[in-house]
Amino acid sequence: MRQASRTGRTPRAQLSAPRLVGAALCAAALLSSCGSSSPRSASGVSGGSEVAAQPVKSSGANPFMPTVGSDKPGIQPPTGVASSGGGPASYKADLPGLYGGTRNHTSCDAAKLVSFLEQNPDKARAWAATLGIRQSQISSYVSGLTSVLLRTDTRVTNHGYVNGVADPLQSVLEAGTAVFVDKYGAPVVKCYCGNPLTPPVLYSAPRYTGRLWTGFSTTNITIINQSTTIIKIFTLFDPNTGKTFQRTPGEGGKDGPYSGSGTSTSTPGSSTPAPSGSGAGSENPSASFSPNPVTIGDTLTLSMSGFAPGASLTIKVHRPDGGDDADRHTTAGSDGSATYSFPNAGAGEQPGTYTITVVDDATQASAQAQVTTVPAGGSSAPGGNSGSGGSSGSSGSSGSGGSSGSSGSSGSSGSSGSGGSSTPAPSSEPSAGSTPGTTPYP
Repeated sequence: MRQASRTGRTPRAQLSAPRLVGAALCAAALLSSCGSSSPRSASGVSGGSEVAAQPVKSSGANPFMPTVGSDKPGIQPPTGVASSGGGPASYKADLPGLYGGTRNHTSCDAAKLVSFLEQNPDKARAWAATLGIRQSQISSYVSGLTSVLLRTDTRVTNHGYVNGVADPLQSVLEAGTAVFVDKYGAPVVKCYCGNPLTPPVLYSAPRYTGRLWTGFSTTNITIINQSTTIIKIFTLFDPNTGKTFQRTPGEGGKDGPYSGSGTSTSTPGSSTPAPSGSGAGSENPSASFSPNPVTIGDTLTLSMSGFAPGASLTIKVHRPDGGDDADRHTTAGSDGSATYSFPNAGAGEQPGTYTITVVDDATQASAQAQVTTVPAGGSSAPGGNSGSGGSSGSSGSSGSGGSSGSSGSSGSSGSSGSGGSSTPAPSSEPSAGSTPGTTPYP
């Protein structure tokens, strides 16, 4: 492993190749993939910056499976999480109160999900590939997932099932949607229809399409960035009591007692406390890969910017199989930027996707990027780049603190079965979202 250095002296290190096949792409993405059944006007996908609104209790035309979970309508996003810049705010997945749930009740049925996939091997193959695992690992992978409710309208890449492959669709899931999150807190399954979820591709000029629910606002959308460490305890907010409780991870997770004074917040229109911490800081980091996807054997370059001048940076590599490589290190230049190169990316291994997080050792500000290795002449799901004052798991461009990032490329194209015009957003999905609200979650 060669040593890293500042921008201008590009370090080189072997990027250990992913061991699993990444998600396949389909040429057409349908707007109705697991969503669209609430008030306001319907619209179709017409270009590369559309984000489909996905209301609660909706499955759409191309779900992976029948319902394996129950959403909770009527959850209002906490007012304290609203962005001050008009676009999405960014939060780390390990923040207490970021997710909701009902004590001693899980909204997602892990056994039902696994049983369906075992009986439908073609769907199981596409489902597993989307999440970067082997088909044979589905049962053990799902057993480690934790059932939660989204407390905010949340940006993701949703995947329907079309012609034997997972079909990506940029989406915003309504607050109250039941999801499974992985050990890093990232949403990975929409339980109402079993669709796999991956980080979003972020756009500089998003257009929100589909039927928008009452109260929809770009300032209430959040980008959830996976934790840089495994989450041992989830602190969840119960919308029925207004209290928090702790849940241990996994299918066999246990719920602890309530804490806090508590007020009922189940009535639509009422406010709920926001999660503690904002993830915003003085730094505005971002990270990106070039090329992305990368052909196996080619040189891959990681570019980082927005860090404090001279910051000591740690590069963490998270593999699709859930493991982590040895950390790499580099130093930001006087302008807060750095580059790091991986020669012979993926040489001798199967294609796949994995995530790299860059962390400022002093402030813990971080940026994240995903990259996919593909064989010569092959295709794969899109990787992406992101950043935040915390960490990010997005597939697109992102950073934190409110400045706009470059637009990512959509994982889908084509048009939906329904016509209509999309709803433009006046703001961007910046690199890691605009500055989050300051009111803490419970």
